[in-house]
Amino acid sequence: MRAPSDGVPDAMARLAHELAHPPFHAFLGPVPVAADAQAGVVEIRVPYRPEFRRASDSDDIHGGVVAAVIDLAAHAAVAVQTGRMAPTVDLRIDYLRPVPGAELYVTARTLKVGRSIARVDVEVRGASRACLAVGRGTFSTQQVSHSQEVAG
Repeated sequence: MRAPSDGVPDAMARLAHELAHPPFHAFLGPVPVAADAQAGVVEIRVPYRPEFRRASDSDDIHGGVVAAVIDLAAHAAVAVQTGRMAPTVDLRIDYLRPVPGAELYVTARTLKVGRSIARVDVEVRGASRACLAVGRGTFSTQQVSHSQEVAG
């Protein structure tokens, strides 16, 4: 396996790219905070939007939004480390407490990046920095053609 940084563009530029594509990611509005290609770690901030509410009478964030943010951050950690797209194979989420309607801080760390599969852990924290949810994902690291990457 090649070194994690071989052929990988600037980590922050790659993170920004991953956060903006596809359009659903842009809807979530994630902001790149930090990226380390060698360590396989990314940090993002997700500003709160009223559309994230789980109910019209609650400002708490819907679990589906939290799941999407976990998936996005985990994928971005692999992409920053490998320099290419990493489709989700499996995703597990533990919701530790209700997620209040406020900015989210998300950190994703690759645990292992192999020739065909990568494993990533993700933590979602609120403004108080309390851990609100954790996720673990498995992602494909197999090379895909450019047309598959653009379509994905």
